[in-house]
Amino acid sequence: MSLGKISKVSRLCCSCGVTRQFHTNSKPLLFYATPNLSAEPMKRRKKVDLSKVIQSTQLKIRKMEREMRKREEKFGRTLKPVEEITGNIAIRRNRDKLRREFEPLPVEEIERRALLVKEWGHYKNQQHFTEEKALQKAINVQTKALNELRMESEELYQKAKQIHEGDIIYQFNGPTETPPADDFDSPDGQYIDTSRKW
Repeated sequence: MSLGKISKVSRLCCSCGVTRQFHTNSKPLLFYATPNLSAEPMKRRKKVDLSKVIQSTQLKIRKMEREMRKREEKFGRTLKPVEEITGNIAIRRNRDKLRREFEPLPVEEIERRALLVKEWGHYKNQQHFTEEKALQKAINVQTKALNELRMESEELYQKAKQIHEGDIIYQFNGPTETPPADDFDSPDGQYIDTSRKW
């Protein structure tokens, strides 16, 4: 099929809808013509001047300091500086150097630890089932005793169901924490608080 015929057919199909399609064969091998996709030219990257970036960051810092001063005058309380919140940048940069590399464990040690974890899990599982069994047994005995008591006397059954407040006796006198003595010299040594105050 020549290009002229293809363009005529594509012009005819254009009025049908947005997409232009035609097929040349009714078999599985089909040839589709779709509209060309034109893209706009790429925008030129702006060259970033390092001095301007530094200047803009300094302006932002100055603006924040001005706002903090205004806030301090308004509320009468000094806020913590941003450096304290963000942390030390030098430590953050050298994080990879400061990280310790551990020697890989031998295969025997890995297997021993895995077996130990399995044994511990088995032990705790058995302990859980034993406690559950004992608790269920106590509940069953209590229920059976209450049912037999109910058959004997309804009044005694209702009294047995009541919560006895006097069983748990709790007395409390004095403060929960002992206040520190002013004239006490600590034997552990001298402690000097070096944290900054704002």
